[in-house]
Amino acid sequence: MHYLLSHRTTYTYASSVDSAHHIAHLRARSFPGQKVSSIGIVTHPQPALAVQHVDHFGNLIDIYRIDQPHQRFDIEVRAEVEVKFPDPPPSGETPPWEEMRKALAGAGFPAPIEASEFVHESPLVPVEDPLRAYAAKSLTPRRPILEAARELTTRIRDDFDYNPGATDISTPLHEVFEGKAGVCQDFAHVMIAALRSHGLAAGYVSGYIRTVSSKEEAALRGADASHAWVAVWCGDAAGWVHLDPTNDLVASQDHVAIAWGRDFSDVSPLRGVILGGGRHAYSVAVTLVPTG
Repeated sequence: MHYLLSHRTTYTYASSVDSAHHIAHLRARSFPGQKVSSIGIVTHPQPALAVQHVDHFGNLIDIYRIDQPHQRFDIEVRAEVEVKFPDPPPSGETPPWEEMRKALAGAGFPAPIEASEFVHESPLVPVEDPLRAYAAKSLTPRRPILEAARELTTRIRDDFDYNPGATDISTPLHEVFEGKAGVCQDFAHVMIAALRSHGLAAGYVSGYIRTVSSKEEAALRGADASHAWVAVWCGDAAGWVHLDPTNDLVASQDHVAIAWGRDFSDVSPLRGVILGGGRHAYSVAVTLVPTG
């Protein structure tokens, strides 16, 4: 599927910002299953310094320094992206989840190294007993890893209410789990914590999901905004399989990936430090429209 992507973020400040430094994870990355044919980012005001960087996880980062006083900051990315994630093997043909846990533990030499990094706690994803118990209902003895992860995806979609007003970025994971409500970021963190609590590798993927383009299409939860889902390590043969607990989907042609890391804190679309500004407000407008 070929997409045109637009993501515009606007910050408005109560008083003048004298200087600002921003870090953006907004450039879609190319990898097997996703090709970025064009991409551009425009900011206003124009930065005094603009630098591109590749982070530890291979994500593309833009760093901006703005020296001129301003009361509004706009940043917009436009891109053309072609997506067709590889189809995973049948769920029942993936290895038992216990074998994945053993390989990732590795007696001091885990295999593979890349996946083992996503087994441990991270700043926004602590491993807690209630989430361990929640995952155990799907991780029954000798069950294939993808079969178990797909059931967990479905359970989160059914058990949690999609409610953008229920949480914010500062809401602790245990409150999300107790309240059984939140947004895609929360659902991804719940699933990651549940899998990691059993020694499995799960990463946080930020990106977008297709905007509805006709009256006949059902709206996908998380469209018209930044979206998030989970990459689960399913062994050398299957590799990373992308699962969307917000919509109970295997990512295929409806998702565009921007960046991935241990949790949201690794891949925040835009963060930074400003001097001045006082109170601020921001707005985000996203469209991901298929063109064929």
